[in-house]
Amino acid sequence: MGQMMTSMSQEQIQHWQAVLDSAGEGIWGVDLKGQCTFVNRIAVNAFGFANDQEMVGKNMHKLVHHHYPDGREFPDSECPVFGVLVKNEPLRQVTDTMFRKDGSSFVVEMSAQPVRVNGSVTGVVVTFRDVTEWLMRQDDLRRLYELAEQRTAELDAVIESMPHGVYVATVGSDAVRCNHRARVISGESFPSELQTLERALEGDFSTETAQVGGRWIRSVAAPIVLKGKILGGVAVNTDVTQLQQQEEALRKSEKLAAVGQLASSIAHEINNPLESITNLLYLVRHSTSMEDVQEYARVAQEELTRVTEITLQTLRFHRQQSRPVATDMGELLRAVMALYTGRLLVRNVSIELKLMDAPRVICLEGEIRQVVNNLVRNALDSMSAGGGRLLIRLHPASHSLTDRKGVRMSVADTGEGIHPEIMSRLFEPFQTTKEQTGTGLGLWVSKGIVEKHGGAIRTRSRRGERHGTVFTVWLPVDSGSI
Repeated sequence: MGQMMTSMSQEQIQHWQAVLDSAGEGIWGVDLKGQCTFVNRIAVNAFGFANDQEMVGKNMHKLVHHHYPDGREFPDSECPVFGVLVKNEPLRQVTDTMFRKDGSSFVVEMSAQPVRVNGSVTGVVVTFRDVTEWLMRQDDLRRLYELAEQRTAELDAVIESMPHGVYVATVGSDAVRCNHRARVISGESFPSELQTLERALEGDFSTETAQVGGRWIRSVAAPIVLKGKILGGVAVNTDVTQLQQQEEALRKSEKLAAVGQLASSIAHEINNPLESITNLLYLVRHSTSMEDVQEYARVAQEELTRVTEITLQTLRFHRQQSRPVATDMGELLRAVMALYTGRLLVRNVSIELKLMDAPRVICLEGEIRQVVNNLVRNALDSMSAGGGRLLIRLHPASHSLTDRKGVRMSVADTGEGIHPEIMSRLFEPFQTTKEQTGTGLGLWVSKGIVEKHGGAIRTRSRRGERHGTVFTVWLPVDSGSI
């Protein structure tokens, strides 16, 4: 190589050096003794020298490759570039550590080719590139990958240990992952009775409770979103069978309490006409005028009709329905209020009914009667023996947000109002303002019934001047699937 350089003109040498300096990698050449015969600009800069004169003619191994990365001396005989001379075989893409003039090290990927002239090896040409930053990035990526794997394993362990069933689905795949609890509750597949996971894949948050294989399962699901794109969905299923049974027991308890309180009102309502009939029969026995007897009999018949009407209303109130029916809400309100006529008189409570023509509501009539009865009973209990006013309203009303058609009924009283501390948890179980006679379940059950019908129940109350409370119930005309 040196001989070739010597035989070239100065102009040719400059041209050849310019070609070397234009290369995208560091290049140097050594002769059979390992001395540098040429070097390009990238190599000079990479090793921290001022110019090629500081390198040409020097032993390259001792100049830039003199130690192992751990600080041990690196013998010439073990140098891979020296191995090219010995074995007469090329070296391809070997990663090794080189040293700069100032002693600092860097990592290179190098290749080496033997130089043959007339069939004899006269030296070696080495090409290299600094891969220190690339290796650092690779190391960072490796650490990030290991960290991601660790976090994934931790997340999998957390999900697997959760006391709730967890299902994870990916958009475009039929496979659904689940944890141990999910498999215990309902098996590997997501329950077909629930649509929450399907809605999550469509981008919707949802909650649903359904009976699955003899268990009651409450499912809460949400979409998995990354940078605005839906990647999948996750659903958390909880076995609420015991809770459902407890709530059902509470509802039955409240219904029994309502029956007892209603029975007292009905007994009072029936007692009045029965007393009148007793008196009329006495007059019939002692009257000598047939005309008077007929009049007494007519009045007694009216009182018996009143008893019959009260009995029919009572039977209708507790008639259990398995199917929703089209219900006239105005007729329902009048029927419920008919059971409280005597109680209103005794308590000196005036009633004002404003029932506008409203569309029939598809509902479970008995349950809606229970709601109205509970609201009316609460209103009467809130007013003292000094009397008050009870206002019942009914009118057609569309939902303010969805414009869904429905009806709105309100029950307002002039009682003392509800304390603000109770207002915040009014619809929770065992919350009552009637410590001696109340169960604290009526409004909780009523709210459940209204929401089951797709409706809403609201209240507002004022204490002090112009005191009173208003309960408002909105029900859609078509409640859908009840």
